Amino acid sequence: SVKSDIAKLRKDVGVLFRSQIPFASQVAINATAFDVRRATQTALKSRLHKPTQYTFKSGLQVEKATSKKNPIAKVGFRSETFGKGSGSIPQADYMKRLIEGGTRLPRGKSIPVPVPKNMKPNKSGNIPRGKINRLLGDKDRYFSGVPNGGKGDAGIWERMPSNSKRAKSKNKGGKIRMVIAFESKTQYQSIFPFKKIASTIVKRKFKRNFQDGMRFAIKRLAR
Repeated sequence: SVKSDIAKLRKDVGVLFRSQIPFASQVAINATAFDVRRATQTALKSRLHKPTQYTFKSGLQVEKATSKKNPIAKVGFRSETFGKGSGSIPQADYMKRLIEGGTRLPRGKSIPVPVPKNMKPNKSGNIPRGKINRLLGDKDRYFSGVPNGGKGDAGIWERMPSNSKRAKSKNKGGKIRMVIAFESKTQYQSIFPFKKIASTIVKRKFKRNFQDGMRFAIKRLAR
């Protein structure tokens, strides 16, 4: 909130131009919102491991203030109630866990989690799109579930080729390894200080943006 800042800055505005304070406030709040967005995008690149364009560019959005009487701008990640765009998983769904921490529960029966030593995730550390379907399409090499005998957890397993030509030809005798685990839940730690970033930028930028807004308003009056 910048209400207190506007009240302080009001004292510095001449009486003749105080009628322009609502307009200057709207301009300043919108400019500050975009400053917060840019600072957050920079922080995403430095604090997260190779965030995708889907997260830091199209996911982080600004809803501009449209009212001079009560100017409110919003900066945040696209959710079901905020922002625009496409994608089955709104960016706010997973960024909230990185911002606040918490437990992720599956949308279906389980959460697929890659086993890095056995299957290389994408550059963001996730399972590449369509990877599970491609794996399960190769039924001779991969299978889903729990290995025979119950020795192992549920997931997607890879049949490793045997050194024996006879065993290999019959697809028997080879070892198996898990490439994707099926987890009932996953835990997240708070690693992205979104609120702190926003608060810092508001304190640093709003006064200057308000002064720029007033100059713009006065120029409009002089035309």
